[in-house]
Amino acid sequence: MNIQESAGGEKSAVMNYHYIFYPLQHFFDTMQRLEVKNVDLWSGYPHFFIDEDFRNKAKEICRMSRNAGTRIICCTPEQCRYPVNMAATDRETKERTIRYHLRCLEAAAALEAPMYQVVPGWGYFDQPIDDAWDSMCDSLSTISRRAGELGITVILEPLQIIESNLVGYPADCRKALTDVGEKNLKIVVDTCHMAIRGIDFQEYFDLLGDDIYHIHLNDYDQVPWGEGSLPLKDYLSVMSENAYDRYYTLEICSLPHHVNADKSVEDNVAYIRKALDEQ
Repeated sequence: MNIQESAGGEKSAVMNYHYIFYPLQHFFDTMQRLEVKNVDLWSGYPHFFIDEDFRNKAKEICRMSRNAGTRIICCTPEQCRYPVNMAATDRETKERTIRYHLRCLEAAAALEAPMYQVVPGWGYFDQPIDDAWDSMCDSLSTISRRAGELGITVILEPLQIIESNLVGYPADCRKALTDVGEKNLKIVVDTCHMAIRGIDFQEYFDLLGDDIYHIHLNDYDQVPWGEGSLPLKDYLSVMSENAYDRYYTLEICSLPHHVNADKSVEDNVAYIRKALDEQ
């Protein structure tokens, strides 16, 4: 497999998360200028707060995307800073979380996004995780079944310990896929979370194979590539050696990079393109 043809170019996507201080139209204008073809749409305030009246806004976002020459390849709703937790064991939070995700799935369908990203949630750190794990699997089952009806693949992201005590390692991912048992539930690997956990990229491919459905190709601390310390070329080689030919997202979450969002994404895209040219 040629990594530049399969994982680069038409397979790369950019997320809008670090554009929260800019209108969404500004983000799409920048994507058009940089000739980025795919967008992983972070769906949260102020760009796309998915409340009950989301359909008109979704139509407007689709218009922006078409005019910019981009395709929305994934809907990534905000679920870390909002009061939702799919592993919650209290009824009120659990029911609110399910309602939220089912509504966000309808928004993903309105955006014509083939993927929908979720995070595993968390259980209280001073309690056994069994109940939280069961709650997470129950939520994932409900979400995945509805997503399947809409023709959407759900991708679950293993996280750092400061974000989740449930899914953080390849073995956790395999157990979650087995326990939930829905064919359209897959895994998205974030190279930043992976590195912080001390996991070798190949471990994911060895244990999960084709269940790795998406990748967040991120430098350490989710800064633009070249500012951190992670081995991008090694990661690209692993992707190539394992014939990975699906999309990957370039994601910037570092708060200082929210200020001059255009420069941050320009540097990130340029660095990736140069690495691909040298691959």
